[in-house]
Amino acid sequence: MSALVLLLTSTAASAALLHASDSLCARALGAAPDLSCAEAGHGVALAATPEEAQRLAGYARAGEARFTAQFGRDIAPYVVISTPPVPQRAALTAAGFTHVLPWPAPRAFDEAARRGVEQGTRRFAASQNMTPAQTEEVVARALSQIPDAKAQAALDAGMMPHELGHLWFTAAFWPQRPEADADAPRHYGGPGPDWLDEAAAVVLEDDVTAAQRRDQFRALMRGETVPAVGPIDGRAMLLDLPGLLAREHPGLARAVAVAPEVAASGGVGVSFTPAGAGARPAAMERVFYIQTRVFADYLMQRSGRPAILADIAQSLASGRGFELWLSEQGAAHGLPTSILALQGEWQAYAERQ
Repeated sequence: MSALVLLLTSTAASAALLHASDSLCARALGAAPDLSCAEAGHGVALAATPEEAQRLAGYARAGEARFTAQFGRDIAPYVVISTPPVPQRAALTAAGFTHVLPWPAPRAFDEAARRGVEQGTRRFAASQNMTPAQTEEVVARALSQIPDAKAQAALDAGMMPHELGHLWFTAAFWPQRPEADADAPRHYGGPGPDWLDEAAAVVLEDDVTAAQRRDQFRALMRGETVPAVGPIDGRAMLLDLPGLLAREHPGLARAVAVAPEVAASGGVGVSFTPAGAGARPAAMERVFYIQTRVFADYLMQRSGRPAILADIAQSLASGRGFELWLSEQGAAHGLPTSILALQGEWQAYAERQ
């Protein structure tokens, strides 16, 4: 299973914010004149060709529409830039763009995926004391499963809005991010709890990705082994809602470990762990995404509010905890008023899926 790791960048623009009369692409091309540009509603996509820029801008526009529906907050100017080349962050920031999201071009993704898959598979083979011949066979089999161009386009459609969602969500509810001190808890995204930060991202994914996560949820609840997850007691993890609410993002350690490599490559890296390779953290990470998707569904369905995550985020950004929010606001939204009661209702909901 490959995992795309992006070095998300959100900076306060040193130049004035873009004026309504200014062309987003004119400003972006001033900072990256050798690329093609396509505008989305609040940002732009930069790529080597007009067709690629339009493709990426389409995914970004779809993410914008879902963010507006889910959170009703402004989206600061942003750039999605196909890499290579390495994005000129300083120049784009000076041009007034708050967020810079590097995105792997098809060739770059293929090269990074092949590198990550081969390295991960060889580590796994060594851990199993495989012979050289066995190792080469396993590596070849893993490389054959790398997504082709069509599969990568499907991945882009779900994951680009997801990664933009992390940026937009943090900027919307924690616009003045304080520098974390040594005693502050680590977070995968912004200062909010990891489950909420991840939920804000998964609800921006396309319908195909959302349906896939829901199908995986149902399979794990039936006790089945999901190939993308590997052998793990997924049902027990999915039913443990207090664990989800308190858990550090299972992918945090991996993201921290590859950060230097990602930064050096312009913001893109691919890590790989064979399913069933005994990498419980990797399986837990995949279950984390699946659970946050369906928990977000539960919150929206039970409350009848598509923007319920925004209500929760606003309260947590003001310093309240989630359980305090439940005690004060849960009943008004048709939700239990404690995590203990929420666990019971969540279990019943999960078993009906």
